Amino acid sequence: MNNITYEEINPEIFSNNKWLILKEIAEAPQSPSDLALKTNTSLSNITQQLKLLEAYRLVRKEKSEEKSSGKPRTIYYINTELVYSVILRNGKAERKLFMIDNANSLFFNIIFSMNQEDLTFMLKFSFKYEDILKKCKAIGFLKSTKDSIELFLITDHLDEIRSKFSNIFVDDHHGKTKKIINWSHNEFEVNDGLTRKDKYYMDMIKNVQIIHDPNSILRNIKTHRENM
Repeated sequence: MNNITYEEINPEIFSNNKWLILKEIAEAPQSPSDLALKTNTSLSNITQQLKLLEAYRLVRKEKSEEKSSGKPRTIYYINTELVYSVILRNGKAERKLFMIDNANSLFFNIIFSMNQEDLTFMLKFSFKYEDILKKCKAIGFLKSTKDSIELFLITDHLDEIRSKFSNIFVDDHHGKTKKIINWSHNEFEVNDGLTRKDKYYMDMIKNVQIIHDPNSILRNIKTHRENM
């Protein structure tokens, strides 16, 4: 599928009812009737809006095995992952679309997960400790305080990560230091903890925001936890 260009997108597509629909589908794939109920609008209006979003290639539809009134349900999914950005400053005003892929998803996830104070620390962490990224199947953001940032790591290299990278100190360009606290586990530990409904794992997965998940491992674990 060809990438969508800025010229193909009307900025109004990200406002009002269409934006509410996109937000709902991004949370979870849904049928037109589900969307009509959640957005408090008519089914005919939702159907019209979905046709437009589908024409822009922002959503796609699939037939579900689950049936409604004897017929397979039509479920809508996000089709194209992108960032629509605006820069407005003295000397420059520009709008641009970026297609999200494995090369830039970490960067955009950090920007949208972190507050402005933590951005510098996390971007510096991701560049300086690239080896951690290579050895982790997924990384998520848990919380930050005045002095620390807590991350959740899924990795098969537990001994190395825990011995070398559990606590890392990162400086920003003003000389301020924050501790990056890495809570690391492998997939078995996480899934076993969720199966036992261990509060530590249940809370961890509930609260984590995904920032690095190239194979959707953490996304699938979060979905599993929500369906328990």
